[in-house]
Amino acid sequence: MSNMNTPMELNASKTYLFTFAHPDDDVGIAGTMRMLVRKGANVHCVWATSGDYFGQGKKREAEVHHAMDILGLDQSHVHFLHFSDLSLVSKLSEATAAMTELMRTIKPDVVFSIAYEGGHPDHDSVNFLAVEGAARAGLKPDLFEYPLYNSSGFFYTFGWRINAFPDSNIPVLHMKLDKDAADRKHRMMMVAYSSQWMYMVPARLATPKHFLFTTGEPYRRIPKDRDHTIPPHSGTIGYERFFNSFMRTSFADFRAAVLKARTNR
Repeated sequence: MSNMNTPMELNASKTYLFTFAHPDDDVGIAGTMRMLVRKGANVHCVWATSGDYFGQGKKREAEVHHAMDILGLDQSHVHFLHFSDLSLVSKLSEATAAMTELMRTIKPDVVFSIAYEGGHPDHDSVNFLAVEGAARAGLKPDLFEYPLYNSSGFFYTFGWRINAFPDSNIPVLHMKLDKDAADRKHRMMMVAYSSQWMYMVPARLATPKHFLFTTGEPYRRIPKDRDHTIPPHSGTIGYERFFNSFMRTSFADFRAAVLKARTNR
């Protein structure tokens, strides 16, 4: 049995499911995805929303297909659950049922999710969907998560951390990328997801190629006792900060949704 320090193997004989909240969330783990695709693994990806908060859902879905072409992923392995952007907390039970059904169909050996890090309520919701969906489907995949951004940083970064986890006792692993994987990761950021350039520029700056070659993409195993009713870190949750008030979601809302969804297993 794998312990928390055991890295993931790139195994061509396994089925992998990568779970995302919005188009462009995938750039955080895109290099790992590319190396799996190139190895011949059975890779599937699912986006819970189309990122349609500003009415650009169709455009952003098209960007996903462009991004997956860059990675070389079979387009039949691209899945959308079509929940509305910023709706996953309020629709957590329905979204969990949809994720469970997809997992029953795909039967993944390995599942990757955005980290439970308190950066965005949809991101944390997808982490719950990955864990709860696998349990409801009667599956026991290896569960991993990767960071995007969270508010556990330092004063000189205005509290933000990008491409790094909040401090915890969970060991952080890294997947070192080769030139092909790093190149395609950056192409996705700056070409495929052009509508999100304001987010892609800092994401690219946080992942220079020398870092991807020598350190790699950070990820970690999801603990078997992951409790989504406990905040992911002790600081102020990212989506509760005053400038994110448009999200209209508190951790108390998220916790209540988790408790309700758990009872529907």
